[in-house]
Amino acid sequence: MLINAQRPEELRVAIVQGNTLENYKVDVAEAGLTRGNIYRGVIASIQPSLNAAFIDYGAERHAFLAIQDVVPDAYYKQPHSSHPRIEEVLEKGKPIVIQVEKDPIGTKGAALTTSLSIAGRYLVLTPFEDTRGVSRKVEDEDTRKKLKALANGLDLPDGCGVILRTNALGQTKITLNRDLSALLRLWKRVQTAAMQGKGTRLLYTDQDLILQALRDYLDSSIEEVLVDDDEAFEKARAYIQAFMPRSKTQLIRYSERIPLFSRYDLETQIDRIYERRVDLPSGGSIVIDATEALTAIDVNSGRSTRAATQEETALNTNVEAAAEVARQLRLRDIGGLVVVDFIDMRASKNQRKVEKVLKDAMKVDKARSTVGRISPNGLLEINRQRIQQALQLRTHRPCPTCNGVGRLASEEMVCLSLLRRIEARAATGSIQGVRIGLHPELADALQNHYRRELADIESEFQIEVEIAATAGLHRPDEKIEWQRREKPLPPPKSKQPAITFQPWDLASMEDEDDEEEEDFEEEGEEPGGRSAEAAGEAGDAGDAGPGKRRRRRRGGRKRKKKAVPGENGGNIAHESAHEGAHEGAHEGERPRSEPSLAPVLEGPEFMEAPADSFDDEGDEEGEEDLEEGAEAAGAEGEPGKPEAGGVKRRRRRRRRRK
Repeated sequence: MLINAQRPEELRVAIVQGNTLENYKVDVAEAGLTRGNIYRGVIASIQPSLNAAFIDYGAERHAFLAIQDVVPDAYYKQPHSSHPRIEEVLEKGKPIVIQVEKDPIGTKGAALTTSLSIAGRYLVLTPFEDTRGVSRKVEDEDTRKKLKALANGLDLPDGCGVILRTNALGQTKITLNRDLSALLRLWKRVQTAAMQGKGTRLLYTDQDLILQALRDYLDSSIEEVLVDDDEAFEKARAYIQAFMPRSKTQLIRYSERIPLFSRYDLETQIDRIYERRVDLPSGGSIVIDATEALTAIDVNSGRSTRAATQEETALNTNVEAAAEVARQLRLRDIGGLVVVDFIDMRASKNQRKVEKVLKDAMKVDKARSTVGRISPNGLLEINRQRIQQALQLRTHRPCPTCNGVGRLASEEMVCLSLLRRIEARAATGSIQGVRIGLHPELADALQNHYRRELADIESEFQIEVEIAATAGLHRPDEKIEWQRREKPLPPPKSKQPAITFQPWDLASMEDEDDEEEEDFEEEGEEPGGRSAEAAGEAGDAGDAGPGKRRRRRRGGRKRKKKAVPGENGGNIAHESAHEGAHEGAHEGERPRSEPSLAPVLEGPEFMEAPADSFDDEGDEEGEEDLEEGAEAAGAEGEPGKPEAGGVKRRRRRRRRRK
């Protein structure tokens, strides 16, 4: 055990095994830790809706006291039920003796309890609970029975209880009674101090790091205790003589010129505690990320390639990671929910092996913890007792540049955001100029890369924009000064005319046809003895020549047929005006301005008639219908009428309409 107490602002204790840092505790003067301290407080307010009270104990924020943490000895009024309300047992403005159970974290105040406890070397005295128990960290039933027997043999005052710690096993009854006597004397001093004076007052402190370290970690496994300060050395010597007179541990006053922690090469290992990534011996690594709700730890194989198979590589890396995770939780004082993402392993026996390694490594931890099992996704949950704030939260402050986020907005994002804000403010007509102070890098990017955008805003809204590079500003910070206009300008007119739709416009758009035409060649005879040439279309001068047929793709709404009187009183079918696609002389020409008549063919020619109405729904692309019919209308060669017995043939390709 190494105790570095040369500087009054910081006290550090390290537990070293070989050359490896196994435990690290630091007490910074400005941290203001209060966990375990006993105070005389004043009931500041009672909140029936929370069934709790807020206590003033001298800190900046009032602390929280729930009804379940109020023991009967602290009641001011006797309740009428076994589950009383907070307003039934406490009174506002009355003094109360409390102990800090959890230090303030973030915006949350401290958590308090009236169930006091004072820890000694082997025992924990509970003045208001008449019970004799054993620490929950002792899991072996035989060991618990032995410790329970020792607890029953102790002589306790009425109303007091005791809990035996893990290191009480193997101690004699005389040693335990000596520890109990010291705790009872301490409790009497606390009672006496609580009756003196008024207002809030500190009655007992448990925050002397040297005494804590000796009490919690000094056992037969510690061979030496090295202290580099005279006052700290005398304090440690007095504690060992009073509570551990038979200890064989050597207490040494370290006085070499080389600093104590540098002598054992600990400074580098301490610096790594604050890093996000921790390397593993085989080449893998773990990455630790703390969030508001939990701490996530990711295991990576990295360059670990010693094993023959992927499963073996995953197992070896996970075993190393399990031991390192337990060590990092101790070193960093990480409490609460911890989720570890191990490398996937197929064999369940390998998963159980990793779980066992982790549980064994967590047993040496002074904080209580529960370890779950590896899920099918490779995740394992750990719940570790949060004794105090994590080490990094006590020794580090949020970054003023990124406000603790860890990332900065890109130059492009910052510049575009500024342009939008300037334009929105200028559009109101209430400003005549703006002066923006930015970090030099952002100011340079805004002036050089967005010069045209700034000029457009100035000309459109008649304002002046000034960009100033300010070296004293952090990267995301800005200083904006708006210059108000005495008389606001009217809002600028829109550059684009407004577009309005009328009901008939919408109906016209729905009736438009999106049919496409394409020419294709067919060789050989068609079914029924018709040749490709005979099936070709005639009519306008630009129609496809022999051997070619016109193919029409149709879609859109249903087409309607209209009867138009012909020259000799006959009717000629044609498409409506909205569909009036004239069969152009050239492929792709489809004028729609005027309706056109279907071409009239003389003799045994074939003509392509307008499409009949059909249902758009259910059409499938590629479906083809072949209709053949005969029309007998008029004499042979009569203009405007097809020859009697002529056949109409239509080939239509429908497209699915969604």
